[in-house]
Amino acid sequence: MEPPPASRSVRIASGEIESRLVSTRLVIPSSAQPAWPPFRRLGESIASRGRQLPAHAHAAEEVLTYVIEGFASYQLDAGPSVPLSQGSARLLTALSRVNHRVVPAEGAAIRWFNLVVGLPQASVGGPQLQAAGPGVPPVEVDNVRVVRLVGPEAPMRSSAGLECADLLFVQESTTFATLGGGRRAIVYALAGHGSVDQRDLSSGEAALAEGLPAVAIRGAPGFRAILATAPRELRSDR
Repeated sequence: MEPPPASRSVRIASGEIESRLVSTRLVIPSSAQPAWPPFRRLGESIASRGRQLPAHAHAAEEVLTYVIEGFASYQLDAGPSVPLSQGSARLLTALSRVNHRVVPAEGAAIRWFNLVVGLPQASVGGPQLQAAGPGVPPVEVDNVRVVRLVGPEAPMRSSAGLECADLLFVQESTTFATLGGGRRAIVYALAGHGSVDQRDLSSGEAALAEGLPAVAIRGAPGFRAILATAPRELRSDR
């Protein structure tokens, strides 16, 4: 059966604060946006050595961890801890159940962006971990400094078709993100003010777009956002 056609829309979703263990601004899932396949989780967190997330499991999911500020270490199952610094990213492809954790450095806080997308339940195999940064060189597009994290022209490749980039507007400008009818896009504002298809977007908010060939992202100087796109239907390249 063919999937139903996507509605043509751009809407703004505000992050909800969750602070049971760490301070997290969560866009998906939230009371207003419990799910938006294939995106299962999207938000950013701040943690310290005294308030941190324990090791937790993922299965049939792909998980992007991207450090915005600070220093930490990253551990997969019982493997070695590897250092993370500002601009570092990890993409975990958890075909089967695997644990991971981010541990803030002693005496410091870390702020990171977290994105989880689903993988087909039939996926099998061991976990794969890819790394990027902090030395990924930016490219300039429409007066926007673009650091490509995941995708065809990025250092990390997704099994589920995820593409992700960090956008920093160095002057007031407009850039365009190509989607196509079969992809959903999220523009999450890390700092400053901008708009997506003329809908205002501020820090801690996300624009959710689907059913459109492209969206226009406009930003004032200093506007910084994460752009993530993925196919509406779960797929795997394996």
